Amino acid sequence: YRYYCYRYYLGMGGMEDSGPGFGRQRQQQRPSRSNSRSSSSKHKNNADRRSSQRTGARDADDVNYMVTGRELEFVPDIHVKLKGVAGPQNGMEGHIVGRAGNRYRVRLSSGSLVEVSGRNLQQIVHGATLVNLHVRPELNGQRVRLVAFDPVRGKYQGYLTGSSQPQLIRPKNVILPHGTKVRVAGLVSPKWAHLNGEPATIKSFDSRDNRYQILRMDGSTISIPLRNCFA
Repeated sequence: YRYYCYRYYLGMGGMEDSGPGFGRQRQQQRPSRSNSRSSSSKHKNNADRRSSQRTGARDADDVNYMVTGRELEFVPDIHVKLKGVAGPQNGMEGHIVGRAGNRYRVRLSSGSLVEVSGRNLQQIVHGATLVNLHVRPELNGQRVRLVAFDPVRGKYQGYLTGSSQPQLIRPKNVILPHGTKVRVAGLVSPKWAHLNGEPATIKSFDSRDNRYQILRMDGSTISIPLRNCFA
């Protein structure tokens, strides 16, 4: 009798452990584990999203400015600097006064008149405006004079108004004024990639889209981001 009572007692205990109460407790634990997995998944997705955003930011600056094409078409009165010419005149500044065949006639600041190829001229841009600076936002809106462009580093050398300290500036951080002669670069869409290296002229700037309207040599106009052309 005691043996059967003892077996009955153990049987009740076993049924109680596997009864509805224990089942409910386990069911209450499952959402907790699910929430944990969901939370872990959210953290992973957020991390992936942040990683994707960082990658996108790096890719956005990865513009190839080492492009070639037809020479820029300069017009009289454009301020230029001689580059890549032999002799002491290299680096001297002047203004274009006309053309002689395929060469430009430049009146140097020294007063002398020289004739050079367009490939030996660096346009000096006055009245460009700094924009989209996040590290030094107090400089946004200030005017800058651009005297050179390094296609390898993808940066201008420029001077703030009233300053003799050179600054390195990315094309995406400066608005070039109307009439600036530029070269297109960094277009990756199959529809527009053939324009890379093509010379053009800044027609206007749309602050709503942060894009230039540029005039191509065939007379057509296209819209491109700041970083996709350089002077």
